[in-house]
Amino acid sequence: MLTAPADAPADWSLAILLGAVQGATEFLPVSSSGHLALASALLGVDPAAGGHLLAVVTHGGTLLAVLVYFHADLRRLARGLAGDPVGRRELLALAAGTAPLVLALLPGFRDGVLALEGRPRAVGVALVVTALLLLSTRFAPPKDRPLSPLRAVLVGLAQLGAVVPGISRSGSTIAAGLWLGLAPDRAARFSFLLSVPAILGAQVVEAAHLADAPAVPPTMLALAFATSFAVGLSCLAWLLRLVQRGRLWLFVPYLLVVGVAALVLAP
Repeated sequence: MLTAPADAPADWSLAILLGAVQGATEFLPVSSSGHLALASALLGVDPAAGGHLLAVVTHGGTLLAVLVYFHADLRRLARGLAGDPVGRRELLALAAGTAPLVLALLPGFRDGVLALEGRPRAVGVALVVTALLLLSTRFAPPKDRPLSPLRAVLVGLAQLGAVVPGISRSGSTIAAGLWLGLAPDRAARFSFLLSVPAILGAQVVEAAHLADAPAVPPTMLALAFATSFAVGLSCLAWLLRLVQRGRLWLFVPYLLVVGVAALVLAP
């Protein structure tokens, strides 16, 4: 339970652990939602008792990491609002890639995702699917095509599929970009810029459902937020280097082990 006193050491360690899990897995292509769901199940954290609120807060920490790391790209997008042609093209691509997320607002969509968070075996299957997606990038032909609105929409559809716990958002969108002919650096940067409106939108939607959520000690929330930001910033820089070297497949064995373990060991 997450409603223990704020000065309980167990709560501090839990907040730091979940923040670190979110910070690492939001950017590394191993699915943050899947790992948070498995970690919560392993630690006995009940989403209805505040676990989901903690997950929302840790996502806010990783959002801040993206804003800090890509501040130059975000300034270029802002110049697009003022008429800069390069920034305007990138804004159009970002809007096109974000558009598929509107489907996530359909009735029952959110409840279905929350139900999957509580099913470790379903998460295990999704982690294996993510492993196969990353493995496929070894066979994607190297190209450097422009980021057209159509390609942006297709990457956005990959992001929509990643709302399933266990499907990596970064892994699926980068893999989609590579298969669509984007250069590794362009695919990775677009993937993470695409996460900004996605996480912001999710935060707004979830905030509307948290009014009646059980109280969580502010110390826990602050620790979880700070940890997810610090760990996320480090992992983001590391992953970009791996993508440029074509080494997304390095995460495949880990995903297969965790996914199969969830399938075999989950109650």
